[in-house]
Amino acid sequence: MQTLAIALKSLPYYVPPTDAGGGLKRKQQIRPPTGFAFIAPLNQSFIRDARLMPGTTRMVCLLAGWGGNGRPIDTTLGAIGRNLGRSARQVQRYLRDAAEEGYLYFRRITNRMGYVTGLRIVLCKAAIYKAAKPRRDGKAQAGSPRIQATTQESDINPTLYLDTASSDPLERKLVQLCDEFGFEFESG
Repeated sequence: MQTLAIALKSLPYYVPPTDAGGGLKRKQQIRPPTGFAFIAPLNQSFIRDARLMPGTTRMVCLLAGWGGNGRPIDTTLGAIGRNLGRSARQVQRYLRDAAEEGYLYFRRITNRMGYVTGLRIVLCKAAIYKAAKPRRDGKAQAGSPRIQATTQESDINPTLYLDTASSDPLERKLVQLCDEFGFEFESG
């Protein structure tokens, strides 16, 4: 085991777990806080696109989380750069790269004096998000953005079984309410 530790220490950029403060600069960065934001399933072809810079892919994934269901995103170069740990100039390169490949469209937002105050970014949903494939029974898959978190109607048996001869006051009241409002029930 001693020889393995010595061999690893001889490698460039190796930082033993006990040594603090050395190694790669990116490893010294503060880890971002854990968030609970949801991102719809992304296209695998978008993630594997080798024509994009890796930073562009990260930026578009960040914007996909911000954009939700494809609504336009109003932001600034500084806000994107701050979240990615990159300069505004590098964010401009990322935006241009993504726009050239057709993943987004952006334009400058100006005030009435003509000063640029931000960006409006519109993502191409078809190129970024995974399309829901219909199942054999015609419904969308479970991971699809079209599936709601809850159903409109419950998945229980709609037939009510009430004991009309029960002495329980709750059961009698339910029978009375069902008669008044016209709900059908089976007596048991």
